[in-house]
Amino acid sequence: MPASACLRILLNLSDEQFARLDALGPLVSKVTGAFLESRWSWPKRYAVVTPFSFMLTDPKAAEVDVVRLERLAEELQLKLFGTSTGGDVLLVLHDGDEADTAQFVSMDHATLKQAIEAPTGVSPFGGRMLQLSAETDFSNGLQWKMLQSPPEAANASEEPAAGSTLYRGIYCPPRQVFAADSVASTPLTARSHLSLIDSAEELPGAAAEEFDIASITAGAWMLEESGFSGVIYLPVCYSSLIRKTVRANYEDFFARFLQGRKKRLGVTIYDAPRSPGFQAFAQFQATLSHYFTYIDMQVSDPGFEVDHVPVGIVTSVTLRLPDAEPRVRLAAMKRIIERRDAYKRRQIWPSITNLQTHAEVGACVRERMPFISGPAVCNPQPKPLGITPFNPDRLPLTSPPTPLSEAV
Repeated sequence: MPASACLRILLNLSDEQFARLDALGPLVSKVTGAFLESRWSWPKRYAVVTPFSFMLTDPKAAEVDVVRLERLAEELQLKLFGTSTGGDVLLVLHDGDEADTAQFVSMDHATLKQAIEAPTGVSPFGGRMLQLSAETDFSNGLQWKMLQSPPEAANASEEPAAGSTLYRGIYCPPRQVFAADSVASTPLTARSHLSLIDSAEELPGAAAEEFDIASITAGAWMLEESGFSGVIYLPVCYSSLIRKTVRANYEDFFARFLQGRKKRLGVTIYDAPRSPGFQAFAQFQATLSHYFTYIDMQVSDPGFEVDHVPVGIVTSVTLRLPDAEPRVRLAAMKRIIERRDAYKRRQIWPSITNLQTHAEVGACVRERMPFISGPAVCNPQPKPLGITPFNPDRLPLTSPPTPLSEAV
């Protein structure tokens, strides 16, 4: 695998300056982007994750060349604070797996500072961390700080914890195979695990942008794994796509980090309304079609107006079943099943998620729904399933099937 690390830029500020931290973001991103553009040249790659976070990769090295980043700390110090003592710049590099990196990216400024200043290596995430500043002395080598999760985090629990990255298989009943995976990486600031597959109370809500960025980061890292087959669906909130300033952050990240991976990528646009306007679909095509082969819209209204969807932009529409009594859920399922011809005319696959019972799965299998997902289909998995044949009578899948080569 190529060498990679996540760069976070921390600023030591007074209380008054800290209140204006968001206002400093564009300047930090501009200076850092210009620096990396000129000094982190091809075949090295970098991607803007947030105004204060950047993913760095080097396909021809065993480790990221951190020494050349020393100059970045000096330039940021000068641009932001001049020669005054109004603040300090600290660069923090994290090296770990995709789940740890997703937590590192989504952690808020103040909490990360506390983790760095802790006297021990115990932190909310694992991996290793390196601090760089304008005064860093490299004569004694690189002083990486090894990290370990708190002991209690190692205890298994039935409820996935905030800060975790989990995958859920998307099942194709007609082919009797798990055909794709949905990724969900929960920010550490969330009160519980977030998901697009389960009940509505687990949707990201106000944490949508943090959830999207953490999940996209984890999914993009997983695509670097050799031998992975299948498609990974990354989440993007509908409101983020239609808000120009937020959309620009996503577009920059896609351009820098998802380039060349389109064949194995899908996107789920969640929280979509009953009838998006034509301008919204035009924006989907302009923003997403360059990076994603499959564009899925997740809706909660079984009366979604599929006849208003332009042909050739959206590949699937997924109905999230309501958190209601069985007869209400069954009525919602029946409504989308009865409209399959309308979906076919628009060249769109209908799909259902948040399936909770074996009876609901059985109904979808009998009706040969193209795709289904939910707790009754697949339990949360630490890694994506990829292309995995599976008998529908055995759903839900609780753990990845053992390959035949390992079972012998």
